[in-house]
Amino acid sequence: METANNNNKNNNIISRNNNYEGPMSTTKKRLPIVSLFLREKKFLINVDFQIQFIASLLLISIVSMSIIYLANDYFFHSYMAKGQALNLPPDHPFFLMIHEQKQFMTKVFIAVAASISGIAIVWGLFYSHKIAGPLYRLQRYFTDAAAQNSQLQSKIYFRDDDFFQEVPASINLYIDSVKNEKNNEEQDSQKSA
Repeated sequence: METANNNNKNNNIISRNNNYEGPMSTTKKRLPIVSLFLREKKFLINVDFQIQFIASLLLISIVSMSIIYLANDYFFHSYMAKGQALNLPPDHPFFLMIHEQKQFMTKVFIAVAASISGIAIVWGLFYSHKIAGPLYRLQRYFTDAAAQNSQLQSKIYFRDDDFFQEVPASINLYIDSVKNEKNNEEQDSQKSA
């Protein structure tokens, strides 16, 4: 019973590792952020796409934070205008409180903006990697087949956490149908001979 369990475990490991190639099949699966810091993976696969993707996320973050900052500035400016309309002297505690609160909110804004920008960059890197990785694998698969000037023979697999898992399934289905058709033609030719 224990031997059967070990065989099942080994088969599961082998089938999971068949989805990978190269050094990825021998390394332990880690959190993506750990892999980034340990430089185990190349996260910039399609540099143009990924940089544009990250830049667009950063732009959205910057625009959003700028709108919030301007709204915050308008809020404090309107209170300053109300204090002036009441003819309060410039050294009145009301103005001092507004000034202190504005400085505090500016510091909070800078910290939040830096955090959101950092998160957008890291998240954009990981998210775009799950898009660029499968497309790179697909491109390399067809380029290798074209270089060998042969029909598609081997099946293609993406990493488990990649997007577009339906694409290799469709390609593998096509490969199987071509192989079956070829086998049927060979069997028909053998029967007729």
